[in-house]
Amino acid sequence: MTRTHRRRRWFLAAAPLGALVALTLAQPALAGTATLNQPDSPNAQSIDSIYRAVLGVTVTIFVLVGGWLVYSAIRFRERPGREYPDPPQVRGSTRLEIGWTIVPILILVGLSAFTFYKLPKVTDVPKGAMQIVVTAQQYSWTFTYPDGKHPAGPNTLVVPVDTPIHLNMHSKDVVHDFWVEQLGQKQDVFPNRITHTWFQADRIGDYTGQCAEFCGSGHATMTIVVRVLSKQDYLNYMSTKATT
Repeated sequence: MTRTHRRRRWFLAAAPLGALVALTLAQPALAGTATLNQPDSPNAQSIDSIYRAVLGVTVTIFVLVGGWLVYSAIRFRERPGREYPDPPQVRGSTRLEIGWTIVPILILVGLSAFTFYKLPKVTDVPKGAMQIVVTAQQYSWTFTYPDGKHPAGPNTLVVPVDTPIHLNMHSKDVVHDFWVEQLGQKQDVFPNRITHTWFQADRIGDYTGQCAEFCGSGHATMTIVVRVLSKQDYLNYMSTKATT
């Protein structure tokens, strides 16, 4: 075997590992895609737990399978000056076939059971949640608080910390999608139909979101700001800045 052939074999064996390392180090390329986020609401935490469980299982399988392939390519590579007899020809193995059928089934059953265990925490609105009506239209959001009060400006939702918020949403025109990533799941918003979602912010601060359904030429400007205040600051806000 020539030196060129040996280099080619080494390159083919190392290319998948090199690509994985390059993607891991390329932070700008990963931004906003599969990167982990910090959830600040119980439903978002449940979603994050499911995501991490699936990611952990798939990465483990990838490392085991890919590592075995790389090891085999290096350990059993052809070397100059040596003769290699044909390996034993296996025509069938009942144990192997049962194993590679049962193991994936058990993995999928485990992930499914964990997902169904977490789903109620994502979808079920806690009792006593604050009711807020969300109206979507091209290209803004309007929030109506209890007793018919409105915030001072569009696209900004002001809520108290550690309080479950139930959003009852509808659209005046086309389909939109309410999504504040750190506070939970996406939820489509339809005309002539009420949809629901909820969150409970765990910390004080501003959260930014976006309409996640292309809704026209101004779609990119249809942003969301959820401003979380202390409970006393929220009461002050509602008494001084919110109007009916």
